[in-house]
Amino acid sequence: MQSLMVQTGSAGVPALAANGTIINVLSGQPIEIFSEAGTITIYGNADAIGVTMSLSMASGLGIETVVAPGSVVSVASTAGKIKVNEDFLIQFAVAAGKRLILGLVNTTAAAIVARMLLVAT
Repeated sequence: MQSLMVQTGSAGVPALAANGTIINVLSGQPIEIFSEAGTITIYGNADAIGVTMSLSMASGLGIETVVAPGSVVSVASTAGKIKVNEDFLIQFAVAAGKRLILGLVNTTAAAIVARMLLVAT
């Protein structure tokens, strides 16, 4: 099992600026490309309302949408923390060689911190 916590504005992940977009928060992260087939579970939240997400898998054959663009990311019940019993977003199978593309959009006029926990098995 491998897990990765990503938070906007820290550890190689860009900040989610006002009215900003991050095309792939997983870019350059160890979980971005799967070397073998598995399952991934994603938990996530934001410190304020106004963050949406999208999730796709890419391969040499094209791009498959897993979570449609514009899907709402919930507000954290406790700022700065992910709670697996509250912040579950999706669980899905990933084939070997797939690249994950996790996009975030801030629809507000102020910067927002968003965080995602990805667990691969």
